[in-house]
Amino acid sequence: MKQLDRYELSDDQSTTFQSEKGLLFVHPKFGKVADLYEDNFQIVGTYVDTLRQLFKGQMNLDFLTDCEHSIECGEKVFQFLGLDWLIGKSSKASGYQFRLQNNQLGVIIFFKLFHSRAEATSSHLKIECSPWFLDNRSPKKVDEFLSKIADKVLRCPEAYYPAIHLAVDVQGWKPDNDLSERMLCRSRRVAQYNGMDKTEFHMSEISSVYDRSQSFKFGAAGAVQLAIYNKTIQARTVDKFDYMEHKWDESTKLKDGSSGYDPEQDVFRVELRFHHSVIQQFALGTCNTETGEIGVKMNTYSDVINHIQALWKYGLKSFKLKYNSNYIDPIWTILQDDIVFKFPESSYTDNLHYKRYYKKATSFSGKNYQLYLGNFLSACARKSEPFKKVLIELQGSMIWGDIALHYEKNNTTENQLIERLKDSYQQRILMGYTI
Repeated sequence: MKQLDRYELSDDQSTTFQSEKGLLFVHPKFGKVADLYEDNFQIVGTYVDTLRQLFKGQMNLDFLTDCEHSIECGEKVFQFLGLDWLIGKSSKASGYQFRLQNNQLGVIIFFKLFHSRAEATSSHLKIECSPWFLDNRSPKKVDEFLSKIADKVLRCPEAYYPAIHLAVDVQGWKPDNDLSERMLCRSRRVAQYNGMDKTEFHMSEISSVYDRSQSFKFGAAGAVQLAIYNKTIQARTVDKFDYMEHKWDESTKLKDGSSGYDPEQDVFRVELRFHHSVIQQFALGTCNTETGEIGVKMNTYSDVINHIQALWKYGLKSFKLKYNSNYIDPIWTILQDDIVFKFPESSYTDNLHYKRYYKKATSFSGKNYQLYLGNFLSACARKSEPFKKVLIELQGSMIWGDIALHYEKNNTTENQLIERLKDSYQQRILMGYTI
C-alpha cells in the first residue's frame, strides 16, 4: 500500500511545502485528507511499558519449602531480599503455582511451573516488571536486581528471552469507530470488550469500550499483539493518572522549561506487545549486516533494549491501518516513519523521571473519600459524639485538605461540605445508630 503525500507548514504558517515529517496529509486526486497541525497532534512519549523476564533452572528446594510453609501457616507477607512481599498461590492461567508481589516496588515474581517438577530444569521463574520499576533504573540495574532474585529462587539460573511492551503516547488523534474494519493484520483475532481487562499491575492490559471512544486489541497474546486505547481514561480508572501525567510532562519538556503536553487533551496509546517466543524468533532470525552472523543475543533487558527501534518496526509489519484500499492511514505513516525509540542508557544520567511526582486530590475519582467520610460518620454516630467534636477530628486528619479540594473541584465549597456532613450525621443519629 502507498503512503499519502506529506506537507509541512512554513514558520509563518502561510504556505506549505512537501516534507517527510509533515503533518498535513494530501491525496493526489482528492486533496487534503488530514491536517494534524489543526488537531495539535504531538507525540508525548515513547516508553518500554512492561517487561516479563524468564529464567530457566531448577527450583531451589529450600526456598520453595519456605514459601510453601508460609502459605500453609496462613501468612500473607514474606520476607525476601530484605523486602516485604505479598505471598500466595497463583492462578493456573499464569502457568505458575506461586507468586510474590510488591506493587510498591513494581515487581511480581511467579515461580514453580504447574506442569514441571521442581527438580527438572525448566522456565520455573518469571519476573514481571512494571513501568515505574523500569523508569527508575537503568537496564543494567534492572538486570542486576532480577539476577539477584533468580539466584535465590533457582539453582543454576539462566536468563531466557523476555517479553516486552513498547508504547507510543499521542495527543491530537483518536481512533475512529471503524478502526477495526480498517485494520489489516496477520491474526484474525480482534477484540472489543465492554469491560476492563487489566494486568496484575493494572497498567497495560486493557481492551474496553468507553463512553466517548473505543479501545482495541488485535492479535494473540502468544505472538505480537497491538493495543490502541485511551490512556488518559485508563490511567484515571486505575488511579495512576498523576504518574502518567508526570511522565508526559517530563517527556515533552522544552528548552525554555515549558512542557509540550496539553493537560486539556486526552492521550491515546498505541502499544505493541511482544511475547517471549517473538523475541526468540527475532533474535535467532536477525542478521548482522557487518559480519554476516545470524542471530543476536536478546536474553536480558539490557540485550533487548539495544534493539527496541528494530523491534518496533518489526512489530508494525504485522499490522497496517488503511485509509482506503490504496493508501495507509496518516497515523500509521507516522508510527512507521517518525517514531524513534531511544536507547535509555544514553539518557539516564539526566533522566527526568527520577524527579518525584505527587498525587493530586483533583485527579482522584473521590470514591474512597466518600467511603471514608461515610464510614467515619457512622462510627462516630454509634458513640453519640457531638458533631462539633466529629468535625474537629475530621479536619485534623491528614487528608482533609485533599477532601476539601476534591469537593471544591466538584462545585462544593468547604462550608457546603460541612453542612452536608452535619445533615448526614444527624440522619444517622435519628436512624438509631446509637442504639
